[in-house]
Amino acid sequence: MNSRIGRKLLLAIIICLVLTLVVVNVFTVKLSGGNTDKLMLSQTETGMNTLVAAKEAQLVKVQDMLSDMEYSGLLRADAPAEDLDAFFNSKKKTESDFAAIMDSNGNIVWKTDNFDLADFNLTRASAGYTGVVSDSKSGLALQTAKGTVDGGAAVSGMYLSENSWIDVVKEQSTAEITIIDNKTRIATTIISDGKRAVGTTIPDEPAKVVVDGGNTFEDIIEILGQKHYVLYRPMLDINNKVVGAYFAGFSAAEADQLRVQLILVSTIIAVVVGGIMLVIVGFYAVKTILRPIQEAEKLADSMSRGALHEPNSDYNFGNDELGDFVHKLEFTKNELNSYVGDINDVLSQMATGDFTAKPKVTYLGDFVQISESFEQIEGALHEIIGNINQSSKDVKNGSEQMAEGSQVLAEGTTRQAAAIEELSASINEIAEKVQQSAQNAAEASKISVQSSEKITYQNDEVKNMLVAMDEIKEKSDQIQNIIKAIDDIAFQTNILALNAAIEAARAGAAGKGFAVVADEVRNLAAKSAESAAQTGELINATIAAVDKGTVIAQSTADTMKEVTELADRTNKYIGEISAAADDQADSIEQVKVGIDQISTVVQQNSATAEQTAASCEELSGQSAMLEEQIQKLKV
Repeated sequence: MNSRIGRKLLLAIIICLVLTLVVVNVFTVKLSGGNTDKLMLSQTETGMNTLVAAKEAQLVKVQDMLSDMEYSGLLRADAPAEDLDAFFNSKKKTESDFAAIMDSNGNIVWKTDNFDLADFNLTRASAGYTGVVSDSKSGLALQTAKGTVDGGAAVSGMYLSENSWIDVVKEQSTAEITIIDNKTRIATTIISDGKRAVGTTIPDEPAKVVVDGGNTFEDIIEILGQKHYVLYRPMLDINNKVVGAYFAGFSAAEADQLRVQLILVSTIIAVVVGGIMLVIVGFYAVKTILRPIQEAEKLADSMSRGALHEPNSDYNFGNDELGDFVHKLEFTKNELNSYVGDINDVLSQMATGDFTAKPKVTYLGDFVQISESFEQIEGALHEIIGNINQSSKDVKNGSEQMAEGSQVLAEGTTRQAAAIEELSASINEIAEKVQQSAQNAAEASKISVQSSEKITYQNDEVKNMLVAMDEIKEKSDQIQNIIKAIDDIAFQTNILALNAAIEAARAGAAGKGFAVVADEVRNLAAKSAESAAQTGELINATIAAVDKGTVIAQSTADTMKEVTELADRTNKYIGEISAAADDQADSIEQVKVGIDQISTVVQQNSATAEQTAASCEELSGQSAMLEEQIQKLKV
């Protein structure tokens, strides 16, 4: 598993399986401890039954010895000893087997070499018996006795101190076997210090229960320093008297070995089962957990890279929390993709100058602010562009009116120049023809009246031009305020883009797409501010030109005032010429000086009118260009 969560999941599963194995083994150890105790105690019962059965088999063997002797005709007092020895040696099973024949007087007439019974007598033997007999000299023995045909008695038996037959019992039952005479072990398979524990006494507790009380004892006790599972059963003689005990038991070492084997088997089984469970759980985890998580990781990765257009996963997610999470993540990705596409469409149309575009997607949650921002931008731009459009029209109209006034002023100065030329010619004629001074004075008076009217008219036109200049300046100031409003809007838009970038940064990887949108909005605000700055520069240039024209117009008005005063003086002079011919020469000289001044002023007026006309034409062109640019914007 290459997935980090897959490795963690696998580690968790392995830990759970290991803990399960540990718990199972601990439980198995505890359970096996009790079961092992029960099993071992049950095994002691089997060993005891095997021992009793072997004892009964030895009794049958002992009985068969006498029966075979009787069948062979040797069971009599006068039977040859050599025949009896040969027969016994052929029939005996162990070196502890013995036999003897007694005559009718109670004397032993034949016996085996190992016969050592002190309590064997004719009376009890003639009556016959079979079982365990405790002899005062030889101890416990299996005996069978019966009377002979000649009034004597015979006995056959086996000393229970013989170890060979209990060794066979141990082989058959695997239990430790012991024959106990009173409270002392006379035959046993228990080894202590490298030899049989013969001659040792049994513990006090079973001695009291079995030998003294005649009851069975079954428990777990310590024997010769080793823990044993034991079963003691009382041994009864032919008189039903307790003369000793039978013992069958197992060392705890064997139980421990059995327990180890059980734990080993259970561990192997648990490991195999755990491995199978690990494969099954791993396959299930890969199918139901890791694969959906990997698909969800791919989806989240595409969103973090801003690739919202990538198709959804074709994996069939389950109907669980993980599936719901992925479906919601896909829904979020699709919604963000639609938001980004709609924002891109709106901004693209705004980039072309079309501010009538509206969002086509219904925004949810915090994205509603984007739709509201679009509406606020559209409303503000609609008002601003409308005001700029109206101002540009007003500037255009004012510049056209100023151009017309300047044209009229230029024509007036042309006519004024012509009038001055005529006046100069008249003065020359007066100088040449003093005789005609009266007529020329009258004509001059007439021309002076016309000049005065023209000057008055020109003065009014200059006043109108000053009024037009004031209106142009006022409109320019209004346009300057509008440009400032555009700068403020661009600044607010830039602040809005900065806030959007901050929110996108807070959103982390999922907000990278909005950071791009914020950059585009900030670029738009920068372009708006740049355009407003350029427009402001043009307006400032226009205002400067208007101020210059105003100064020139004011200078022209002052000059016209002087011209008016000169015209009045001219009328006065002409009257005086008419009244006093003798002063004509002096008046003509003064008129020449005045005419020179008027000519200078007229030339200045003409130049000023031409400059004003050129400025008006330039202002009109700039107004037309501004109106053309504004017409490209749709609101």
